[in-house]
Amino acid sequence: MKQLKFLFFVMLSSTVFGQPSNDNCSDAIRLCPGDTLSGTTTGATTTTAEDDASCFVPSSTIWYKFTSNSSGGNVTVHFSNLVFDPDPAKGQLLQAVIYEVPTECDKSSYLIYASCTNSAVDFDITTALACNPNTTYYVLINGSTVAATEHADCDFDISISGPGVDVSFPTVSISISNTDFCQGEDVPIDKVIAACDDTVQYDWYYNGSLLLSTTEDTFSTSILSDTGTIQLVVLCDPICNISDTSELITLNVTPIAADAGPDKFIVSGQQVTLDGSGSGSPVWAPGSSLTSTTIFTPVASPDVTTTYYLTVTNGSCTKSDEVNVFVNETIIVYSAFTPNNDAINDKWIIGNSSQFPNMEVNVYDRSGQRVFSATNYDTPDQWWDGTYKGKNLPASTYYYVIDLKTGGENDIYKGMVNIIR
Repeated sequence: MKQLKFLFFVMLSSTVFGQPSNDNCSDAIRLCPGDTLSGTTTGATTTTAEDDASCFVPSSTIWYKFTSNSSGGNVTVHFSNLVFDPDPAKGQLLQAVIYEVPTECDKSSYLIYASCTNSAVDFDITTALACNPNTTYYVLINGSTVAATEHADCDFDISISGPGVDVSFPTVSISISNTDFCQGEDVPIDKVIAACDDTVQYDWYYNGSLLLSTTEDTFSTSILSDTGTIQLVVLCDPICNISDTSELITLNVTPIAADAGPDKFIVSGQQVTLDGSGSGSPVWAPGSSLTSTTIFTPVASPDVTTTYYLTVTNGSCTKSDEVNVFVNETIIVYSAFTPNNDAINDKWIIGNSSQFPNMEVNVYDRSGQRVFSATNYDTPDQWWDGTYKGKNLPASTYYYVIDLKTGGENDIYKGMVNIIR
């Protein structure tokens, strides 16, 4: 009964799961030192153009590959836990050979690097020649038809070792001079990485979740907003994913933020509520035209255009921001912007444009050609980014005409705006 169950399993794996994923040379599975993989010839086929017959008659071939290290040397491929389909019609030998493949998957270029080997029990194959440094080699495995009418269906484990592929596993540790700091503060985190000459990726985890994945050897604590634990994972070998994980460090981050809100526009005698927000205790200045200096949303009633400064304090941490309340100024047209993709002043802003939904904006270059036109100028996606027909315009002075379209006598604004790059 046990044998019947095994035969049923083998037949099921062949019909349900189909061909192994590494049935072709081009789909060879990577072997890495320290890893043991499970393989099978069940369901495998042969491809005449790539399956070499120098060692054996290909009948059910699968492929693996490995890359030698920077020193090169001999390599041994280990086969263990061989389990064959016991059907008398099927072969009972697993065959294997190692190739150097100068032209990928072109069998006319294959160079045999190990003795052709076949076995019914656990076995090894070792390169007869030392592998060249940083070179990819292929392992061709076949289910033999020797003394049988059908190829061998065999499940097995495969691994690799030897001076040609052995690597030094890396170590990483991190430290920080001060674990207590304010939100937004950049405190250097020192890293010590050993046996990782070619670090290709730094993964920073905060409270167990991936916070930043980068190829740059930099990290800024300014992106942290709350207390938590930080840890670094370094990836040193992108082919075999050789990596190490640092210790955990607890960082005590005091939350602090200040946002004075958007600029406001009023006529003389009016008042307006400021839209301040933040983390901590607020103080506004000057306070003479405010209903309160210690809440985030005081009411302002200045007689003239005034800049209000918001300072937020949380323990020893402070943060500041400012907002303008313009009195008797319909719109504010800024004279320059810097479209350099640094997220600061990248677009040309017209203050209070949201109050004029029909406003028309036109911009011309020195020759008089119109390079920008918009109706309504309310949201960032409508603001001019210094391009014309998708291409960046040069740093220069441009002429604008703004029509508020209210029907009033003072609807037209004209002037110059500068692109600074």
